[in-house]
Amino acid sequence: MNASTKAHGGLGHWWQQRLSSILLIPASLWLLWAGSTLAGADFETARAFFSSPVQAGMGIFLIGLVAFHAQIGIQVICEDYIYPPWFQSLLIWLTRIACAGGFLLIAYALITLAKGN
Repeated sequence: MNASTKAHGGLGHWWQQRLSSILLIPASLWLLWAGSTLAGADFETARAFFSSPVQAGMGIFLIGLVAFHAQIGIQVICEDYIYPPWFQSLLIWLTRIACAGGFLLIAYALITLAKGN
């Protein structure tokens, strides 16, 4: 990778962070609404709420977006401030695994809740 490629390599991450930030605004508003709707609710009410494909889909979308945004942000920090390069790569991969694992775990929990299992 030459110096010019390295200098512009972060542009893609910059755009991904901006786009995910913009998408997080309505998703966060949905989260506030869902949280206020379910405040003090019992398990059956929460299960009924998330049994709607729209509500379950929004929950999964929000979690995926948060995981993606966090992973990109932590990757940029690692690329800018972590040395040596092997440790930088290790931290980036561990972050990807943690974000993907967290997303899969929460998505599974929401799907299980929606199914009523």
